[in-house]
This record gives sequence, C-alpha cells and structure tokens, in this order.
Amino acid sequence: MLETRSKQILGTLILVAVTAITLVVAPYTLIDPMALPKLVVLAFLAIVTLSLIAPALKNLFKSNYKTLAMMSALFVFQIVLVMLFSGANITAQFLGTYQRQTGALTYICLALLMLSASFVSDSDFIKRFIRITLIVGVILIIYGNFQYFGLEPFPYVNAYTVNAPIGTFGNPNFQSAFMGMIAVVSFTMVLNKSYKNSMRVVLALAGVASLIVVYETLSKQGFLNFTAGFGAVIILWLFMIKRKSLALAASCLGAIGTVFTFLGLINTGPLASFLFKSSLEARGCYWRAGMKMVVDHPFFGVGMDGFGNWFARVRLADCAAKFSTWSNSAHNVFLDIGSSGGFILLAIYLAIFVLVVVSITRIVNRSTGFDVYFVALVGAWVAYQAQAFISVNQIGLAIWAWVLSGLIIGYEINTRVKEAEQSVPVKAKQHSKKGKSQTQSLSSGVVISLFVGVLVGVIVAGPMYFSNSRFYAAMKANNFAGVESAAYLKPQDERRLFMLAGIYRNAKMDAKAVEVLRESTVTYPDSLDMWTLWLTIPTATPSDIAYAKAQLKRLDPFKPDL
Repeated sequence: MLETRSKQILGTLILVAVTAITLVVAPYTLIDPMALPKLVVLAFLAIVTLSLIAPALKNLFKSNYKTLAMMSALFVFQIVLVMLFSGANITAQFLGTYQRQTGALTYICLALLMLSASFVSDSDFIKRFIRITLIVGVILIIYGNFQYFGLEPFPYVNAYTVNAPIGTFGNPNFQSAFMGMIAVVSFTMVLNKSYKNSMRVVLALAGVASLIVVYETLSKQGFLNFTAGFGAVIILWLFMIKRKSLALAASCLGAIGTVFTFLGLINTGPLASFLFKSSLEARGCYWRAGMKMVVDHPFFGVGMDGFGNWFARVRLADCAAKFSTWSNSAHNVFLDIGSSGGFILLAIYLAIFVLVVVSITRIVNRSTGFDVYFVALVGAWVAYQAQAFISVNQIGLAIWAWVLSGLIIGYEINTRVKEAEQSVPVKAKQHSKKGKSQTQSLSSGVVISLFVGVLVGVIVAGPMYFSNSRFYAAMKANNFAGVESAAYLKPQDERRLFMLAGIYRNAKMDAKAVEVLRESTVTYPDSLDMWTLWLTIPTATPSDIAYAKAQLKRLDPFKPDL
C-alpha cells in the first residue's frame, strides 16, 4: 500500500519517535521540562508520519488495515466532538493539563503513530524495535542510577523521595513502570536461542539492573507490571511450543493472581499487606470520581484532560473528609479517557484494546514455533496495561503503549499467508524486495506531502515550545515586560497566566494581578488556582473576594467555609 521508500522512512520515524519522546527533556529552557518537550516532539513526528501515509489514505479503508483505520478515525473524530461539545475551554483541551499534557493533541498524535506503526510491522522491523527498546532501557538504567547516587546533572527539584530515580519522566512511579517493562523485554530476549550465551548473560544482567532501579524508586509499579508482563510471556511461550495444558493451567494461575492482586490493591485479601498503601486508598477516591464523571457526562465527558477541573466537584463526601489531596488524573488510564471523552471515547479505546488481544490470539493460534521478538512485544504491552490500571498516562510511557498496539495489530496483518506470496520462492521475494529498496525513490506526490507535513509539524509544535521558552527566559531575567508579553503568546496557556498573576501579586502590583485574574477567569472559569490566588491579594475588593469564594465553593462543595 505504501511505497517502499515511504515505508522505510516511516519505520525510521517510529523508532525515532519512541526514543526521542521517551528521552527528551528541556531543563534549562521551559517551565515544564518533562511533559511539554515530549508533546512538542510527539506532535511534530506524528504529523510527519501522517504526511507519509496521506497519499495512501484513499486505499486505506479498502485494505487489511481498514478495521484499525476505522477505529483510529472514530477515536480522532470523537475527540473533536468532545472538544466542541463538552463545554470546556478548547485550547485547554487541545494542549492538556500542565505537566501532564495529555489532551486532544496528544491522543490524536498517539493514534496516528499507532496506525503508522501497523504499516511497518514485520519480523525485521520488530527486531529493530526490540533493539531500540533495550538501548533506551540501558540509557535510563544508567541515568536512574546517576540520580539515585545524587549525581543528577540537571537542576530538577525532586518533589518525591530524595534521590529516588525519576528518569526522564519526572516521577519515580513512571521510571519504575518503564523499568518493569524493560525487565520484561530483557528477560524475554534471554530466551532467544539464536543469541550467544554471552549476549544472553548481558540481557539477564540488564533485566536484573532494571529491577534494581525499580527498587531504588521505592515504587511497586515496576514489580507489578514486570510480573504481569513476564507472566504473559511464559503463557505465550507455553502455547507456542504446543504445551496447551500447561499454558491453560498457567493462564488460570495468572487469572487468580490478577484477582488477588486487585483485591490487595483495594486492601482486601492475602496480598493486602504487601500491595496496599495509603496512596492506593486515595486512588480509590480518584477512581470513584472518574466513574462518576463518565456516568454524569456519558456523551462528551468533562473535556479532554479535564479531570482536575471536576474532581473536587464530584468526589464523594467520605473521600473529602478523609483526604485533603486533589488530583488532575483518575490514576487509571481507562478512566482518564472515559472521564475526558465519555462512554463513546472509552468504548473506542476499549475496541482498540480488544483488537490487540484478538491479534495476539490469531498469531499464537497459527504459530509454528516460539516467536521471541513478537512475544517480547506482547510482554511489554501487557506490562504497560498493568501500570495503566493504577497510574496516570505520561507521554513518555504512553508512546510505547500505542506504538506497541500498532505493531502487534500490524504484525498479525502483515504475516498473514497469502496464496500469491506462497507461489513465489522466498529467495526471489527477498531479492525483489532488496532490489526495490535500493533503487526506488520517493514519488513526487510523497515528496510534496512530506514537505507539507514537516512544515505543518513545525507550525503546530513550534509555538508550544517557543512561547513557553520565552516566558521562562523572561522570568529568569526578571523582565516584567517580557513575562507579560510571553504570557499572552499563542497558544494560550492557563499556567503562564496564573504564574503572571502570581508574579504581579508577589511584586505587590495588585492592580495588575487583579487585571490578569479578571481576564483569565473568564477564559478559565474552572481554575481552582486562579480563584484561590484571588483570595490572597490584599487590595482585592470585598465583592471580588466574595465572588471568588462563591466560585471556589462551586468547584469544591466540600471546601470549608472561607
């Protein structure tokens, strides 16, 4: 369906995407050095990949990829509807919440990369993908240990346990989850009989090192998703070597373990003393709030990445009495998507999830032996899903889930046996493909489309970076005029406006602070931070104070009287 050269470039872009989006940080240039630079890179690369597949779109819905293409299109279409009809600020929905950035743009780009990954997924590509995965893993093992031993080269303020590795994710929970996934891939590749023993020892050591970093984070997420992912690897291995009885028995044990793990997470059952902690109890409140948002807003949700604007309003009384914590995430990816976009968006996401499971089943059923690279993909995908059940979406982690989904679905499509292919000798096919890849160049249509894609990618991604960078530079230089100018740059950002008002308030420029807040609360009426800041301004009028208190009571009915 794609030109040979287009497919090669697309494959390279997928590898660059998972690497760059995971590792990129901007500690000296942005007020959000972790999530925002990942969104910038994600947006640019996703748009470029779209430009490569755009010439083939007219045939896409008639191809073997039509099911995934339809699901991806419906997912994107529903996100657009949510932005238009949820009632939340469109720009805020587009970019997402500060330091999360999991808004409409992120999910649209992730869906595009998933679809793109499905086109290039074959035996050769997934071998390259596994190699890149392990390389990224080793980099973060080394970097995580630098952080653990107090050798962090960047001026991050670790809001968590001192020296707990946060990697390039900004949170030890995310670093733990990613290391658990890397451990799954490492130990799975030890099963590759084509590797020399020395290489298998190195892979085993990499797996052990990953788990050591998980321990250093003081977060159990990595152990949880490693157990789930490697358990899936063992079950698939048994099925593929035709030990069906053992595979079924292992599956039953896995199901029982999953049930006991879930019970332990909610402080019930024999594993409760090992798995439960107070943060998980708070997560229960977040989950219940997320479910209530889905039920109360079934069609369009509360707006993309809008959980934080609604959490205090919908949390139950017992949660409000017991916990003073506030959250901008349901700490469950499925509930985050459901609360953001309603039942329809959640249903489409679940349909993609089911398509991945169906693809795995089909490949296993027709396998003639143990496909270690494919099983490594599945193990990593299962590991992410385990993490997704109890944690938030982070772009550096989410990119792996969506690309892995595309690779698994695409691998099932691209490895189907066709009669036409069977009639061609293997060597002839390989020679033919090799010849084409060496001689075929991009058609003029693809070149034009690619040029447009790069241009549009810069137009979309560039302003997000430069507006934030200018604001940060002006703050560091104590340039009030520069800060004010940069705060209003497009795309508009609630956090910059809030920080501008705070800067004026701290400088005792109360009139300017009130002016910013008066304008900003019109655009962002559900901002708890904005209304709370208004209460701290000494010269605010009694009517302004009373109005701000009324808005805070609307946004948080359980808030004590002020």
